[in-house]
Amino acid sequence: MTSLVFNTPWLRVRSLPELAPTFLRRRQSPRRCFSVVACSSPGSNGGDSVRVRFAPSPTGNLHVGGARTALFNYLFARSKGGKFVLRIEDTDLERSTRESEAAVLQDLQWLGLDWDEGPGVGGDFGPYRQSERNALYKQYAEKLLESGQVYRCFCSSEELVKMKEIAKLKQLPPVYTGKWATASDAEVEQELEKGTPFTYRFRVPKEGSLKINDLIRGEVSWNLDTLGDFVVMRSNGQPVYNFCVTVDDATMAISHVIRAEEHLPNTLRQALIYKALEFPMPQFAHVSLILAPDRSKLSKRHGATSVGQYREMGFLPQGMVNYLALLGWGDGTENEFFTLEQLVEKFSIERVNKSGAIFDSTKLRWMNGLHLKALPSEKLTKLVGEQWKSAGILTESEGSFVDEAVELLKDGIDVVTDSDNVLLNLLSYPLHATLASPEAKPAVEDKLHEVAASLVAAYDSGEIPSALAEGQSGWQKWVKAFGKSTKRKGKSLFMPLRVLLTGKLHGPEMATSIVLISKAGSPGIVAPQAGFVSMEERFKILREMDWEALNKSESVPLESTAAAST
Repeated sequence: MTSLVFNTPWLRVRSLPELAPTFLRRRQSPRRCFSVVACSSPGSNGGDSVRVRFAPSPTGNLHVGGARTALFNYLFARSKGGKFVLRIEDTDLERSTRESEAAVLQDLQWLGLDWDEGPGVGGDFGPYRQSERNALYKQYAEKLLESGQVYRCFCSSEELVKMKEIAKLKQLPPVYTGKWATASDAEVEQELEKGTPFTYRFRVPKEGSLKINDLIRGEVSWNLDTLGDFVVMRSNGQPVYNFCVTVDDATMAISHVIRAEEHLPNTLRQALIYKALEFPMPQFAHVSLILAPDRSKLSKRHGATSVGQYREMGFLPQGMVNYLALLGWGDGTENEFFTLEQLVEKFSIERVNKSGAIFDSTKLRWMNGLHLKALPSEKLTKLVGEQWKSAGILTESEGSFVDEAVELLKDGIDVVTDSDNVLLNLLSYPLHATLASPEAKPAVEDKLHEVAASLVAAYDSGEIPSALAEGQSGWQKWVKAFGKSTKRKGKSLFMPLRVLLTGKLHGPEMATSIVLISKAGSPGIVAPQAGFVSMEERFKILREMDWEALNKSESVPLESTAAAST
């Protein structure tokens, strides 16, 4: 049986209308006046009483803003030893789909935000889909009708539009005028007999105010005269959002409602429903919106906005969770690197900022890179190796080549999919483009053609293949001997070698790079479509190089060799 948590915050009644509980009622003037303050009861933040919920609508993908709201709820529940409830708000029958619901659940699981109650888990307060709770909503709507807190409204759509137009002309708020609020029983019965469609409208006090102490935003208040009697049940028998949410949160014993600030205006309607049904009201915490760099609301025009998109782009759940937590929260130190377990330990709702947080995709990449490099080497190698194989660069996802390549290239990888470009860059040989660049001019003028001739001779004699077969130690020994024979050392030795063998002026550690390039030429390692230029092909290009033409024009016009280098 559903139970309520009675040590949660409740509404302290200052001026008591017909909405007050029976034991507090006293005679009042006919004028409806209402003023309430949401306040906390002792122990409402402690331990077992804490129950929070994340309630997504399955009408699309999980937005990063929704993911952050889910994360803050999860962290609050775990930090207090409470329960994290997942509820699916699928009353929008036209737009809600089970496919979207499955995608949202998958994203939450990927982020590591496991729920204690909800779809797939169950619990004592189910069902956990609003579409399966209609009988409950109708039960409470009838209760409000019997008590007089709501009434039947038979106004047509045309009448409601006209009311708004008149209010606009009079420069008044577009609120319902209350036409059916004072209808007699006979008038109501007459419309019922005719079969006129009707909604249930909530009687809002004409005067007074509502004040809550938001855990993030502080004191927030509203005047009731701006609201008007609002619909709780549509003419098709479907409940409206604010009514569903209130009944669900109350009957699921939710103690703290942590949600986006765009829901702040809904609090007024929900508070009135809480009071009318004599439910204890939870504490509210409204989280600021996530903003784009131009400080507008983050949307698709700013790029990827859903968790699923970032997952497909190769981001880690650890990096995503860490970054989302920092959008409006911090532990008060300079530290920005947190695991999910550390976030649970450090999180407090009091440290959530009420100002809008800017979504910085560059910082997200950087944060993801930190978590990627913090992975155990075996896990990192497995992730990257599988990426290289799935991208069609390598034929196998594991082996000594993968192990050595990941170790060499990992510093250039912030997102798993970055690994494609860094490996393709290693395997490429853009020699002609490099030599034609202004940056290469000093290397070319330092008798690069002489180094190239000596290098080709060493390859043709078998010296270089033998040295590479011995791995890094063999290669380093040969380089030392080559430096002595050419009377070169330091930059004057290593820069020409890098340019001639890798085709680039910059790159990762040269010895490991050269050995890996040599190893990549072994059968069954690099996929044919990867565009790999083997060591043998590189030396063929060096043999055919027209150094005289390069020195004259500082460019290479040979289309055939340029094509071979790509």
